[in-house]
Amino acid sequence: MRIAAGTFWARHGGWCLLTLALSLLAGGWVLKVGLQEGRWPGGGSLCGLVLGTLAGVLFLFETALAAKKTRWLRTARWTLSARTWMQAHLWLGLLTVPLVVLHSGGRLGGPLTLLLVTVYAVVIASGLWGLAMQNLLPRWLIDAVPAETIASQIETLGAQYAHEARRLVALACGPADDVLGLQGGQATRRPQAAGVAALAAPEEIPGMVRSWQRLAPRRPHPARDLPSPVPAPVLVRAVEETIAPYLSGQRVAAGLLDTAQQQAAYFDDLQMRVPPSLRDVVRELQQLCARKREWSIQRRLHFWLHNWLWLHLPLSLVLLVLLAAHVVLALSFG
Repeated sequence: MRIAAGTFWARHGGWCLLTLALSLLAGGWVLKVGLQEGRWPGGGSLCGLVLGTLAGVLFLFETALAAKKTRWLRTARWTLSARTWMQAHLWLGLLTVPLVVLHSGGRLGGPLTLLLVTVYAVVIASGLWGLAMQNLLPRWLIDAVPAETIASQIETLGAQYAHEARRLVALACGPADDVLGLQGGQATRRPQAAGVAALAAPEEIPGMVRSWQRLAPRRPHPARDLPSPVPAPVLVRAVEETIAPYLSGQRVAAGLLDTAQQQAAYFDDLQMRVPPSLRDVVRELQQLCARKREWSIQRRLHFWLHNWLWLHLPLSLVLLVLLAAHVVLALSFG
């Protein structure tokens, strides 16, 4: 959930004041009882039982958010909007902190209570960490990844970019095996890209009516009108050994393309080692790698944006089990 300074009171002011008011009310009640009895009321007192029961009900409500996000209740209007649920999840979850502290009477109790409090503290801390990530990382993502894409499609798009890099070089330099001077018995030939196959298109299709040439201007023929390939083994090797593997998600030796500075240095050097007519191709390859680098940043940010849920969700369920055990033991042994 995003919390913006300019819209904080408009979206969260009511929830914030409600949480503060209930916390002060609970604290005032405990203080009044403590002054009357001369000691801090424990969890077994009327005050402690009421605050503990309220905290337990809020625990159950907090876990109900998982049900709200299912496909059966996600769009149900009678369950209120997702924004309202998230606001309630945030502020009522924070409300449980003073309720639990006041219910405990400042004492942790036995091993079960200690375990319960420890798990509860981790759940609250992971939730606050997730809130911080949801408010910080999207801003960094906008600045660092202008061409953000669907995270689950990054690998597929990277493979397509690797194919495009090979196609560009094959059109400009010719098939890789021919440029490197490899024979069929020395290496396995790669399938030709779609753009290269087009170079072998026939000039005429049998049976085609030829009078259309008088009605429309002649279009360039791929095999006849494209510039002749310029052999450049340096460029072909760069694509096959470094650029295409990087685009397809493989680890490149020495991290040659991991950062913007490394990419700039790598492609500046490559520009100096290829014929001048191929420098535009090098610039296009550099753009493909720059886009892939942005997507790598996006993947890392998405990891930190969602990894807190791996801890928050399972421990929330563990917390409910420990809470049930705590209630049973409290009622059984007083």
